Amino acid sequence: MTDPVINLSEGAQQRETAAAVPAWRQRWRRVRGPAIFAASALLVIWGGLPWLPAAWGVRFGAPYLTFFSLAAVGAAGFFMLLNWGPVRQPRSALATFASILLVYVATVGGMVAFGTWYYPQFETPRVAAPEPGGESAVEKRGKEVFLSPQFGCFACHTIEALGIRGGQRGPDLSVAGKEAEVRKPGVSSEDYLRESIVDPWACFTPLPASGLIECQAAVDPAKTYPQLMPPVKDRMTKEQLDDLIVFMKSLRGAGERNGKRS
Repeated sequence: MTDPVINLSEGAQQRETAAAVPAWRQRWRRVRGPAIFAASALLVIWGGLPWLPAAWGVRFGAPYLTFFSLAAVGAAGFFMLLNWGPVRQPRSALATFASILLVYVATVGGMVAFGTWYYPQFETPRVAAPEPGGESAVEKRGKEVFLSPQFGCFACHTIEALGIRGGQRGPDLSVAGKEAEVRKPGVSSEDYLRESIVDPWACFTPLPASGLIECQAAVDPAKTYPQLMPPVKDRMTKEQLDDLIVFMKSLRGAGERNGKRS
């Protein structure tokens, strides 16, 4: 049989040993698992995701990395709180309701605020105010085509030079008009832009870091954007397509229009 006196003495000895351990070390033992997880997750998010091969067609900018980081830290913080130890409970039903409401507002409100700040692909982007004497009537109509939810060009393309914050899946079109002049030797910028919109599979756009200037007829996943753009020739009228091409030709970077500095 087990001697109860011995068991009592062993229990007292364990309590004395635990009491001898500093409080901070006891806390650390409880939360080190979630803390290590959070540190590892942040290392992968900020040290690994930005280095994914461009050929994969997946790019994570700072907003995505920030969102993933907040999710990882939030999950780790939740389990840290569970392991932290006894937490003083609310003293009334009203205090309990207020605590739940605070957590809900902070969580959902934070997600909504983040989505509203970053959103590029679920509403029409806001456009910076045009420069005096800038775009023509045709260019304005072409911009309206680009921003139309019916065609959704902005869902995949950004025009940073105009303050149009669209999607990130396709290339930034800030200098599309200038680049169109050299994408296909012997082909005018207007014809190249028309082909790119009507038959996007005819030529693949080089990635910025590829060192290529001309478009590539053959697929090179290490040097070109993956072809995700659907042809819109059956969705646009001829007038809409012509207006869009005029608008695209005018895109030559910040402060430059149609080959001339504004």
